[in-house]
Amino acid sequence: MSHRAKATHQQTRLFNKQLVLRTIFDHRQISRAEIARYTDLTPVSVSEIVSELMAEDLVVESEDESPSTGRRGRRPVLLGVAADAQHILTIRLAVHEFRGAIVNLNGEFVYSKTVQIENERGYEAVDLIHQLIDDLSNHSSRPFLGIGIAGPGIIDTHNGVIRRSVFFDWNALPLGNILHKRWNLPVHLANASQLAALAEYIFGNRSDLANLAVVRVGQDVGAGLILNGQLYFGDGFGAGEIGHIVLKPNGELCRCGNRGCLETLVSSRAIVKRALMLAQENPTSLLAQKLFQESDPSLDAVLAAHRQGDPLAHQIAEESAEYLAQALTSIVAVLNVQRILFVGSVTQFGEPWLQQIRAKLPTLAIPNLVKQTTLAVAEHGSDAVILGAAALLLSRELGLTLNRQHAIAL
Repeated sequence: MSHRAKATHQQTRLFNKQLVLRTIFDHRQISRAEIARYTDLTPVSVSEIVSELMAEDLVVESEDESPSTGRRGRRPVLLGVAADAQHILTIRLAVHEFRGAIVNLNGEFVYSKTVQIENERGYEAVDLIHQLIDDLSNHSSRPFLGIGIAGPGIIDTHNGVIRRSVFFDWNALPLGNILHKRWNLPVHLANASQLAALAEYIFGNRSDLANLAVVRVGQDVGAGLILNGQLYFGDGFGAGEIGHIVLKPNGELCRCGNRGCLETLVSSRAIVKRALMLAQENPTSLLAQKLFQESDPSLDAVLAAHRQGDPLAHQIAEESAEYLAQALTSIVAVLNVQRILFVGSVTQFGEPWLQQIRAKLPTLAIPNLVKQTTLAVAEHGSDAVILGAAALLLSRELGLTLNRQHAIAL
């Protein structure tokens, strides 16, 4: 066998191995015969690959415990991912806190910890990441598949470099290499909004969709895009930075250096700032009562007033919905993505807020395209970004790729 033929054979084996593992992952529990039907592999090939995956402690057997329905003979043996054979270290680097979690291969949380950010910037913030990984690693006896990092700013995910993160004063920070040298584990990082989209696609059972957009509205604002079954980063890794679209020229100064960006209008911080201004103008309002009950007024106070029908809180929610609808026109009209999900703390305004976005969109984009577009709040909520960091490890280290593809027969 020539070197080229041997290499092709090895690539085919690896491809089919990843396909079988992906099929087991997607179905949670599945028999060998069903794997063969889904993948078009021969039963012999499936058995060989499954044996290999079991030897690597990635797959385990269990007996089918579903009701019998009159079947005779032995119950089929089902295969599932060995969820706790390996764990994943994940960290979300948010503006005001770093949240770390140990996640198993099924995306289930084993342990988590949050540390608050005060004035740590530059390498002081990197030291906090090391401390958090120290704590996480002490809470699992399982081997680690790797470290997944979800961060703010523009991130070169192929080389593990944070190109620019204004808040933490990071420029061309080789965080992936820094963490790999210390922990000797694979390290993968990407922008938090991009990873939220990956989480919804992989753990939200949305692999039947070719395109998906996930818009994150919380401490900061951004979007993640799945296009043609692939996570889209953009040529310069900045795809989805809708938080820095200028919607109000000469508005508030943004962290990026421009004025009137979407983030200065709809982020949780922007909403609290707007609420405090209206509360000062209307000191007898329910909104004012909720805000001034707190020593450090927060989004929770605004949400509480909104739930109790305060008109000022409803005004704030409506304003944020209108600004978001303006920003979404690029996704609807330029990309024509027909499924848009929202994550982040601001989504707690609920269905009325979402309905306001739906109502505004047809006045800003081609109505027929808007009619084809569905908007909803994502199912994973505050866990989406952490799960996205885990999904990035699963994709790159175990080959659980996004695209569904047919097997290559041996």
